[in-house]
Amino acid sequence: MRCYISTMDLRQLRHFRQIALSGSISAASGTLRIAQPALSRQMQMLEQELGVTLFHRTGRGVLLTAAGEALLTDSLTLIDEAEELGRRIRAFGGIPAGEATIGLSPTIGRLLTLPLATRVRRDFPNLKLRIAEGFSGTLLEWLQTGRLDAAILYHSPANSALRCEKVGQEPLSVIGSVVRPAFPPGDHVPISALKGHPLVLSTPAHGLRQMVERHAATADVKLDLLFEFDSLDATIALVKQGMALTILPESAVRAELDAGTLLAWPVGSPSLVRPLIIATAPQRPGAISARELSALLREAIMSAAPPENGKSTSAG
Repeated sequence: MRCYISTMDLRQLRHFRQIALSGSISAASGTLRIAQPALSRQMQMLEQELGVTLFHRTGRGVLLTAAGEALLTDSLTLIDEAEELGRRIRAFGGIPAGEATIGLSPTIGRLLTLPLATRVRRDFPNLKLRIAEGFSGTLLEWLQTGRLDAAILYHSPANSALRCEKVGQEPLSVIGSVVRPAFPPGDHVPISALKGHPLVLSTPAHGLRQMVERHAATADVKLDLLFEFDSLDATIALVKQGMALTILPESAVRAELDAGTLLAWPVGSPSLVRPLIIATAPQRPGAISARELSALLREAIMSAAPPENGKSTSAG
């Protein structure tokens, strides 16, 4: 497939990648702001030029053929290389500019919003930064529909048109009140020890809730779920009063732990951790490059996260 790439332009590759990401030409048309017939003609011309079929057209959208999968894999590298070349050349003219919309969950947002804003203000004064808060499923949908340039996710999505990089993991802990300590200080608490303790967790749409329930099911433990809050602040307020326990990464309540208003017990036997994955979408016009975004998020995570998160590793 590489031997054909020189006959294509980057615009065609970006449009092809957006269709693959969206799963339909009509959805990609809305994201790219290109009329659907024009986009369809572009893809037909691309297929004719390459002499292969890139998509299986169905009543519900499109699926990549084997040739389409190969082109998608190579296009990720080629577009990144072109963006990196453009970034290096633009650097001769001054500080990178553009815009970036980054999606964060409420828990990771508490940890990263300030480091991100500080870094952008210091090193990218011409960059307009937008932070969008949502739960993991919502962030993935926004990435796929072009509303976000990047997001922190907790699993690698199956859609290969998103570029994903695992940069660490967060251990999860039982969080409780100092008013009524549920367990002795310093203990590692197995999930089975939560039996009979009232809990407040997020609603089932939240990835953290799903992870906790899978962990409990594996241990054959029925959780006493008394409250379902999608508000992190409301959850913390309830736990402070001693009305329930919750399960969160300690980073989400670091200020309260440092102030002595909450207690934390790591979940153990087995431990419960969630990965941190930087996912970047195909570049929108005017946005900074995917590599710049990844570097920005990676540095923010490493500056804010505890040392045990370790070095970043590729997640695909």
